[in-house]
Amino acid sequence: MSSITLLGSIVLPDRIMQGTIRVTDGKITHIEEGFPEQREHVLDFRTKYLLPGLIEVHGHFREPGLEYKEDIPHGTRAALAGGYTTVFDMPNVRPPTTTVARVNEQIQRYTGRSYTDFAINMGTALDDIDELKRIDPDLITGVKIFTAGHATTPTTIPRLDDVARIFEILGERKIMALLHAENQELVNYFTRKYRDQLHRDDPLAWSEARNLSVVLTSALEMIALAKQFSVKLHLLHLSTSEEFAAVSFGRNIGVDVSGEIASYQLAFNSADYAKYGNIVNVAPALRTPDEQQKLWRLLRAGEIDAVISEHTPHTLAEKQKTSVWEVASGMPGIQETLPVLISNWVKHFGQDSVEEGLIRIAQVTAQNIARIFGFAQKGSLVVGKDADITVVDTQNVWHVQRNDLFTKNQWSAYEGMDLIGRPIATFLHGNMVYRKGEIVGDPQGQRVARKC
Repeated sequence: MSSITLLGSIVLPDRIMQGTIRVTDGKITHIEEGFPEQREHVLDFRTKYLLPGLIEVHGHFREPGLEYKEDIPHGTRAALAGGYTTVFDMPNVRPPTTTVARVNEQIQRYTGRSYTDFAINMGTALDDIDELKRIDPDLITGVKIFTAGHATTPTTIPRLDDVARIFEILGERKIMALLHAENQELVNYFTRKYRDQLHRDDPLAWSEARNLSVVLTSALEMIALAKQFSVKLHLLHLSTSEEFAAVSFGRNIGVDVSGEIASYQLAFNSADYAKYGNIVNVAPALRTPDEQQKLWRLLRAGEIDAVISEHTPHTLAEKQKTSVWEVASGMPGIQETLPVLISNWVKHFGQDSVEEGLIRIAQVTAQNIARIFGFAQKGSLVVGKDADITVVDTQNVWHVQRNDLFTKNQWSAYEGMDLIGRPIATFLHGNMVYRKGEIVGDPQGQRVARKC
């Protein structure tokens, strides 16, 4: 039997407590206020905060087929350094994870090589829809569907009748749908307008072409299908307040629907194209400064279910194309997301609100995600759960440098920024796996089984 004791400011689901966490055989066995006198097997973090290990819904770790961008060992080491202890693998790899055989292969690919715990997001493609009738639902979190595409999405399913066929299967089999919800017909219409008629190829043209109508139309379409076929629905990387209003509407009509936002939407807005150019090109696109302020207010009010990094590595060459229509959308960021969130919370709401922010951030990066996906053993610092713990320092400043990064391409849109809240230690199943810029030990990640 192995045990350790951690002291610090414990970020509980509803408050922060100066106290003690005891861990035995990888589980949290005791939490109490105050600090013990005994010092054996004690790790003292009393000037730091203890958060639940973060969960990443979007692990674009690029295996198989795209290892020149990222791979499982590099990506999951970056995750540990960012305080993430569980990652969900995304299926838009080569070949995409759209069959039963490829799901099993992906599980084997992670096993013994992942530094974090992991789960598999299955994908689907027009030629592989019948595979959804054969997959064991316990092997996957759900099925990701791209309703609109860009350079890295060869499995786009733009027609509603095809999406309806998928939803019918998912509803019958009680499998969750994960939606990249943009309307492809509107993407095509506005792309022709800005690219071909107005001859725009600047970074801002991307946000103007992939506008509110593109995302809101699709979100409402998916909610309608989820209602029709009784499908549990998770809307990925929403970018507007209107989409979160759509989530509320969906709940009001009886749909089990949740919505997330990517951390970069809270850190960057369309005004930042002037400084960063296509480096901050993402899909769905960045929004205006005013819209970003609305999103921060929604986050503070608890109207956003989840915040994810959407770690999407590309090479700098793929990001530095002159024309926005040729740029690879997305950016790495799993290592930077937690300090980005903490730093920007303080920027928006003041230093006095930092503990309020930590409680909310723990909810949207861990607790809510575990609940939505049915991983009851994860997500919060509660007796009986996995001892996945992230220790953060909100006093020291991290000047982000490439040499600090574990991602394979070692670049970051956040390079040069001064951030607070960088993790100084990460524990997986009670084992310290990251400490002060160094990975500790070999890969220890396990596949997460659903425990509702």
